[in-house]
Amino acid sequence: MRPPYVYRWAGLLTIVGLFAGVATVVLVDRGPSATLAAGPVVELPVATAPAVVPLPPERPAITPTLLTTTAGTGKAVALTFDDGPDPATTPRILDLLAQHGARATFCMVGQQAQAHPDLVRRVVAEGHRLCNHTITHDAGIGARPPELMSRQLQASRDVIAQVSGGAEVDYFRAPQGKWSPALVRMSATDGMRALGWDVDPLDWTTPGTDAIVTRVQQRVHPGAVVLLHDGGGPRAQTVAAVEALLPWLTDHGYSFVLPR
Repeated sequence: MRPPYVYRWAGLLTIVGLFAGVATVVLVDRGPSATLAAGPVVELPVATAPAVVPLPPERPAITPTLLTTTAGTGKAVALTFDDGPDPATTPRILDLLAQHGARATFCMVGQQAQAHPDLVRRVVAEGHRLCNHTITHDAGIGARPPELMSRQLQASRDVIAQVSGGAEVDYFRAPQGKWSPALVRMSATDGMRALGWDVDPLDWTTPGTDAIVTRVQQRVHPGAVVLLHDGGGPRAQTVAAVEALLPWLTDHGYSFVLPR
């Protein structure tokens, strides 16, 4: 074989070798990707809506006094929601709180908690607090004999704690704010802080979204405990008001805390 043919064969073999090497690299690169793509779907990260990440809870001091303002660094405000949980309203409120990284306290009626345990568990899972609001929204509980008062408080607390999966119920709020000295003392005796409020926009009267927003904006102050409702009737106005108030409060320097 003459030299030119040797060079031609050598060149041809070199080109074949290069193609073989490239093919090998491609196959090696594809191998792991194919394996990952065939892996279990549940192991891949799934995009979810913004959610509040639960933090280790700081429990309030259980004393025989009515808590109407809250402590906190700077301009702190405590949002509270009564009479739920309600499947038409509570999820929408929770979504809004999650979007703004805000925590709140939910004062639940025992019957409602029993009927919607999934919502109670979601409230706890997203870092919010539970408050006992009696079994049936009994506004006369503060006038009951002490033994009956205690049994009612414990029964409603135990129902809410059970359906939540064992979460603490740190607060008690008297329906309609009808407190008596005996009821405040009994709340503490049964391990719950009596929780009142000092900003009430009367959202339960459905005065209109603008009225609810304006009343909160005019009355809120550092340390305020704001009363709102996620149950007890149609609450579309409250949902719309919360949607407007959360960014407004944030823009005005407020942080969202749990009552203490």
